[in-house]
Amino acid sequence: MFLAGLATTLSFAILSTHWWAWLFVLLILARLCFTRQRRLILFTVSLAILFALYYWHYQQIKPPPPQGKTLLLYPDDCTVTGDQLRLTARVKGTRQQIQAFYYLPDQAAQQYWQHQRYAVALTVTGDYQVVQAATNEAEFDYAAYLRQQKRIFYSMSITEIGSVKRMQPTFLVKLHELRQYLILRSAELPTQLGQYYRSLILGYQDPGFKSVSELFKQLGLIHLFSLSGLHVYYFANLLQLILLRLRWTRERVELCLLIMLPLYALFAGATTSLLRAALLCWLHVFNRHHHLKIAALDCFAVVVLVNLLYRPYLFFSLGGQLSYLLSFALLFLQQANEWQRALRLNLLSLPLLLYHVYEWHWLTILLNLLIMPLFSYLILPLTLIGSLSYRLLPVIGRIINAGFIALQTGLGWFARSGLMLTYGRLPAILASGCILLSFYTWCAQHKWKYYVVLSCLYLGGFCWLHFPLQGRVVFFDIGQGDSILIEAPFHREVTLIDTGGKLHFGQEKWQQKASRTRAEQIIIPYLKSRGIRRIDHVFLSHQDTDHIGDLPTILKHMQVGTVYFPAGMEHNQHFQQRIWPYRLQTTWQPLLQGMPTKVTSFACQVLAPQQPGSGTNEDSLVLRARMNGKTWLFTGDLPATGEADLVAQVALKADYLKAGHHGSKTSSSAEFLTAVKPQRIIISAGRHNRYGHPHAETLARLAAAGIPYNNTADSGMIIWYFNDTWRTFLP
Repeated sequence: MFLAGLATTLSFAILSTHWWAWLFVLLILARLCFTRQRRLILFTVSLAILFALYYWHYQQIKPPPPQGKTLLLYPDDCTVTGDQLRLTARVKGTRQQIQAFYYLPDQAAQQYWQHQRYAVALTVTGDYQVVQAATNEAEFDYAAYLRQQKRIFYSMSITEIGSVKRMQPTFLVKLHELRQYLILRSAELPTQLGQYYRSLILGYQDPGFKSVSELFKQLGLIHLFSLSGLHVYYFANLLQLILLRLRWTRERVELCLLIMLPLYALFAGATTSLLRAALLCWLHVFNRHHHLKIAALDCFAVVVLVNLLYRPYLFFSLGGQLSYLLSFALLFLQQANEWQRALRLNLLSLPLLLYHVYEWHWLTILLNLLIMPLFSYLILPLTLIGSLSYRLLPVIGRIINAGFIALQTGLGWFARSGLMLTYGRLPAILASGCILLSFYTWCAQHKWKYYVVLSCLYLGGFCWLHFPLQGRVVFFDIGQGDSILIEAPFHREVTLIDTGGKLHFGQEKWQQKASRTRAEQIIIPYLKSRGIRRIDHVFLSHQDTDHIGDLPTILKHMQVGTVYFPAGMEHNQHFQQRIWPYRLQTTWQPLLQGMPTKVTSFACQVLAPQQPGSGTNEDSLVLRARMNGKTWLFTGDLPATGEADLVAQVALKADYLKAGHHGSKTSSSAEFLTAVKPQRIIISAGRHNRYGHPHAETLARLAAAGIPYNNTADSGMIIWYFNDTWRTFLP
């Protein structure tokens, strides 16, 4: 266990940027030295040094961009959503994996790839790119996930698939093809039963299962899936029972299990929880077969070490952290009753959930007490029974499916926002300290003292997040669109200017795919990570989708006080369609030049529009805000003609300017820049956008006027603090 602890803490110390991880390394070394067993200390430290060298070497590896255009693809590594084909494939002649995307030309191609069940070699045309990293705080870093968990560094946008040839049927190929065959066959199962079967038995999570996992994560039940390797023990016991009934000797049965368990882990996708469960079960059978008496704690340590060699970034994901932490805790909870077990597992998982998810459900402990035995003793067995018997007795599968639907409906009722505490992102060092202290309280005397300290840590983190001393203005890197957040000190008020949104051009029904909005990916996670669950003011500059397209998402997930918009836009049919489901849950306020607003934490003037319009660029809402001695000017997509009207009517001098229309040449005229005289300009534009924003003409005008600028396409998220300092997410 000393070696497993050192290997784990060294992975964080070397592979992450958290310098304080070395403190935990020193803590374990100090505890090791207190054993005063020289051979143990020497042996453990020597192996720990080898692990450290391995991590350092692993971190340095970054393969060059692949050159080959032939991809080797297993059938269970491709997903079709709408007209998009997503592949995880290996470049022929190398060991390098990539992720590739291809837009299917017609519905016949979609049908082919949806039912394709053979391993194939694809000859493709396209260019390799480095996978784009996250560019906003609290945004899920998909590039880091691919790099750490799958060793994928590059992606390809396939423009054409030249040929598709079936690969030679090796043993591994046949294993993948069998899995794909079962995945395709599972489409016959009722929807909910099929999703549980694919996820828990086959280790395959289709896009439809994401809503289920999000629901369990929101309710604080996600660790049930992290512990879902329980079905490995069901399979092992079932196989053992069958073979013993067939009069196999116990020794032959154990040899069979030692062969079958690794094969099943490989077959079912080798997920984190599955590898842990399969290897633990394998060691248990191995010990029994060879009459060894290796302690369960040592077996667990071996599993950790083996998996760290296979995946050095094992503990950098929520799934890996929960799976191993809670499995480790269960070793000490054998004598605890259900209530104690649920309470302690929740106490352990809470810091991780607050670090990764930022929220906590008020009824999480009660729900765990009810659902954990249900999940272990009913959901897993019923999934097996329903899926295996469906072809012979479909009525059983339908009944089980109805039960799963009822369970999910009931859990969905509990997942209301009113029952959620938006805590914020617990700092990593504080989360680690809370986990260690939670463990220590189990064996310490005067437990109440340690629970008081633990409560103070959580309360201190809550106050730090919810009452920040420093205000900030945040420009989200939302792609081709605008979204700006103003946080007043102590979060007295939170104001959002525009919501961003993605333009969707006309698509046929077969081309449409379910996808998360940019607000769900970027804005809402950031707000929750800052402990924000209510937006006091939302200003909409005009009706274009790239400015207000994600307004329904914001209204669905957040409490909103008042929504302001240019007068006349309330009569716009597209705007009415967007807000109709939410028209009664907030206050709607049209604005014209000179009208007062209810923003109280800083002075905010409305400079445009002068008269009601339909919400076009010409009708853009123009705001001037005074924050901590600095003046900001936000102009939406106001064109040069509108800027000229403002120059003629009001004094526009401002310290900082949000460039109009994403840096288009039709805005930010020379006369306007002369009138405003900003110290800095912020441009919000998408990378490689189809409009060419910001235009070269605009940048030339900024250079001629000697005005520095930042572009979200280059800098990622841009933050201005009320003490007049700047920070960009990308260097």
